[in-house]
Amino acid sequence: MFKKLIVIVLTLLVSGCATISYKPSVSLPVSSKTIKATVQINTFDDKTPSDDKDGKVGGVSATAPDTLSGNLSDEVTSAVLTDFSNELIFDTIKRKVDNPDYIMKGTINRFYGKAGINAGGWITIPIDIIWFFGVPVVTSEGMVDLTVELYKPDNTLIAKYNGKSEYDELYTIYNNPTLSTPSKLNKCFSDAVNQIREQLLKDMDKFSKI
Repeated sequence: MFKKLIVIVLTLLVSGCATISYKPSVSLPVSSKTIKATVQINTFDDKTPSDDKDGKVGGVSATAPDTLSGNLSDEVTSAVLTDFSNELIFDTIKRKVDNPDYIMKGTINRFYGKAGINAGGWITIPIDIIWFFGVPVVTSEGMVDLTVELYKPDNTLIAKYNGKSEYDELYTIYNNPTLSTPSKLNKCFSDAVNQIREQLLKDMDKFSKI
């Protein structure tokens, strides 16, 4: 009984005290097409609920203040800018552009990645013996929901796109997902950005006619 208690306490400590550092990044292939336009990208507005940045008791939270590298608005904008520039979505895209064809604005609607002991895990602590039979008492979840808008320099809205991706997975005490939270969330981020890229490229004829 004493050994079992030690294992449980250690499990709680590993889940609750694991430290991670998170930096938003996008990993996508080079675009097969390029929109012939010069774009200025403005810093995205962070409209995420405060819960997205809360820490997780008995786990980790990627966008908590002590985990996130930098400011979410700046980091997400920089990641999108790097992808759109390096992977040739537009001829030119920068934070500051003289006489741009379009101005890109964005909104971060949701952005979080968390992992740790779930409600079922806390509830079953009095009968924690069941944890050792593979009961899923650990949850790994995250979501990225972005909106991107393109405007003419006179502030006329030209197009609006949304990209959303999420995951929600259950684990046992034998498969601790806390340390993989950054990579899981960035995969989610990349998927959301890819959705926006595909919509942009689908509309590329529209931009050339404006």
